Amino acid sequence: MEVSPFAVRFRLKHGRFLLKLLLQNLHKATAMTRIPVALALRSPFIQPILRQCTLPFEYRAAFQRFREIGTPLFCVDTGEASRLFVADWPEMLSSENLARLLTSSLPSPLSAADEYALARRALTQAKPGAQRRHWNEDFTLRQQREAWLEKTVRATLERLQPSPLVYLGGWRHVVPDAGQSLYDRLCDLNPCPLLLDQADEGPRNDFNP
Repeated sequence: MEVSPFAVRFRLKHGRFLLKLLLQNLHKATAMTRIPVALALRSPFIQPILRQCTLPFEYRAAFQRFREIGTPLFCVDTGEASRLFVADWPEMLSSENLARLLTSSLPSPLSAADEYALARRALTQAKPGAQRRHWNEDFTLRQQREAWLEKTVRATLERLQPSPLVYLGGWRHVVPDAGQSLYDRLCDLNPCPLLLDQADEGPRNDFNP
């Protein structure tokens, strides 16, 4: 699972507090902007922050499967990126920032449908060696993170030798991307990327990572 042990522990310990703080500051922000709370809660700028306060859906689903049938679950992401992100939370959750987001004229973040469309195009059109175009974050940090993910995935395979190994994570990691993505780094294992809405089709025989 593409989440760090640090991120899981942090949300288990502080998730309720963060959600309570977010809602308190959101009420202040709506008073400042005169935007109804119900409307603010549906804002495409606020929804991602709400989701950040809780454990990822993918983790909760994988953990439920572990509880039901014992499928091993490993958190393979690096805590470094999580710690950098957490450092920005006081500013992100402040009433002033929430008010700015509610009144922002910036384009709305991509919807789930938009992300699916991007991912589908990347999976059907991407070719090995394609130019980087799926990432906005610092390239050096991205390289370090992809290298860490590759290391932990390979270590899991070597230690447990599962068949198959299922990697749950963001689509940008599992498409060819100029030799830099996790997909590119694991190409010798014949990875078979699937989007979440394709999961009901079942894994193919060549599905490894």
